[in-house]
Amino acid sequence: AAAAAAAAAAAAASLSPGGEVMHSAAEAALTSHGGGHSPAAPPRRCELIVNPDLSTLSDAHLRHVDELEVIRPDVGSIVFHGLTDCRNLDIESLVHLDVGEVLVYPVQGMKPPPGQGLNKRATVTMYQCWPPNGRGHLEDPSSRERYRGKIRQMTEEKRARFIDYDCATGVWKFQVEHF
Repeated sequence: AAAAAAAAAAAAASLSPGGEVMHSAAEAALTSHGGGHSPAAPPRRCELIVNPDLSTLSDAHLRHVDELEVIRPDVGSIVFHGLTDCRNLDIESLVHLDVGEVLVYPVQGMKPPPGQGLNKRATVTMYQCWPPNGRGHLEDPSSRERYRGKIRQMTEEKRARFIDYDCATGVWKFQVEHF
């Protein structure tokens, strides 16, 4: 079983796939603070879309939500696999999606054990994940393949499972066993 991607990310060096200090959205997406937001973090916005719409579900249905999805348009999404009990989950405070950043349970001490709540297997899709020096550096096939390989290696080093990175769209997809 893979260890938490968040724990691995927190312990990993903050280098981009190119070896630079973290500037790319791709690198930042796997970084977890676990202890809250950085002092420079902007205030929370209520821009998340949750599928299904939890406000329309009965208490009985909230107990067994299958494949819960949290989306922030133009930023990314997280699909929490299997059944999730959503009765006492404040999604807005538990999930933070920003360009290059995915945080689940951002407040230290609030994270349940693996497999409970939102601390479970999930697929993350991030948009706008470009190299630190810009997407113009991915024009030739060899550059694209090199960068895709760096994203794959970085993902695996952080104990997440690489699914795909599309150099043409900047969309990066990976899976974690838990946060």
